[in-house]
Amino acid sequence: GVGKYLEGGRAAGGQLVDQRFCPRIVEGELRYNCVGSALVGIIHKKPADGGISAVGGTGSFYTYYGPEEVKFKSLTTNFLERDLPKVMPALGLAAEPIPLWWTTDFILASPVGTPSEDEKWIVGEFNCSCVGISKCLAAYCQDSTPNACYTDILAEDLVEADRYGSIMGQKALGILSKGFTSSGPVDVSGITRVAQSDLGLLPQPFVPKYKGALVEIYVRSQPFGGSDKSSNGHRYDSIAFANGMIKM
Repeated sequence: GVGKYLEGGRAAGGQLVDQRFCPRIVEGELRYNCVGSALVGIIHKKPADGGISAVGGTGSFYTYYGPEEVKFKSLTTNFLERDLPKVMPALGLAAEPIPLWWTTDFILASPVGTPSEDEKWIVGEFNCSCVGISKCLAAYCQDSTPNACYTDILAEDLVEADRYGSIMGQKALGILSKGFTSSGPVDVSGITRVAQSDLGLLPQPFVPKYKGALVEIYVRSQPFGGSDKSSNGHRYDSIAFANGMIKM
């Protein structure tokens, strides 16, 4: 960014979160990838030496764990069973479902040597607006890989991405099956198709239970249409999600 998040003050939507600093961020943070209420994977994101940010493109190191990883059992149990049911009500959204695809980033705040069952983890952020499947990163374009596409994803990574998509499809079906009603057809006349192909997308079902649409943003003024695009114009992980919906 350009450091203008607070420009214009509150009237312009500027926000500042007063959040404690946790020095152990230098050891990394844990990202919990969730589909609805289901934990599907854990990523340990360690900043590059001398840094405190582990976002992509900063030289950070990622280590992947399954949802049952024993070293994080205490945190996982407390989060899923004790804390998660309180999140949506605390946000004033008690009547809304938990997002289909979202993450929570945890930073360890306890002193070194604290037993795992007594550790205190601080939530650095919840994210449900631009979460990506890290296993699909090989499909997004950079200056060094301008032709990156779906088929560049390693087979074992694609299996994991498809697993995420399938779980999302199941959760979406559960939400739609709970009395969902449509307000009618949606006018899509103002939407322009930009994607050049649907590489990797499964065939459409002949008799779908529900009908949905994949809507993405393509920034024409940016290289490749944005920093998250494959060479055909789709977001790098959209196909995995769309396939999960198709299979539901």
